[in-house]
Amino acid sequence: MTKQPAYEASHPVAVALGGMARAARLGCDLLDALAEQARRVGVTPYSPEFDEAAALAGMPYSRAWDAYLDRETWAQAERQPLAHIH
Repeated sequence: MTKQPAYEASHPVAVALGGMARAARLGCDLLDALAEQARRVGVTPYSPEFDEAAALAGMPYSRAWDAYLDRETWAQAERQPLAHIH
């Protein structure tokens, strides 16, 4: 991703920052805050664009586990043999 001087509200960077601010301000779950922020700016929660925002916020999506995980757990999931065979 290329750094830009400004980001539109639906850009993954803006969604990630907005979601993190919402979670910190309200004390709610980060994934819930990201989903609410995404909805507010017209991004479909759990879409590829949302996945990018979640990864920027520290919760990448693991296809192997079909879940959003912290980075350490995500790395562990992705290292598992046969992780991507369903």
